[in-house]
Amino acid sequence: MSEGKIIEIYNQGISQVIETIKLLSNQIKEQNAKIEQLTKENKALTVRVQSLEKQTKTNSNNSSRPPSSDGLKKKTKSLRKPSGKKPGGQPGHEVWSVLNKIDT
Repeated sequence: MSEGKIIEIYNQGISQVIETIKLLSNQIKEQNAKIEQLTKENKALTVRVQSLEKQTKTNSNNSSRPPSSDGLKKKTKSLRKPSGKKPGGQPGHEVWSVLNKIDT
């Protein structure tokens, strides 16, 4: 409230000053009640967020939860590079040489 508005109320008389003070006092009480309510809600929500964050940090490795509860995870990509060789025994290996002699 500006000084001009306060002076205007004062010039209207004591009854107007008393009425304005009562009005402002009621507004303060309502705001304090609202602040108290919001503070309680904030505390409850903070506890809930902490609980949910704790749940998301647990998996089958650090709790008694089964691996199926871990959710879908992207498989890690293999760091091995392809050698270009065919799978199986390679020519020159002693077991390959023995098997090759048996077949012929």
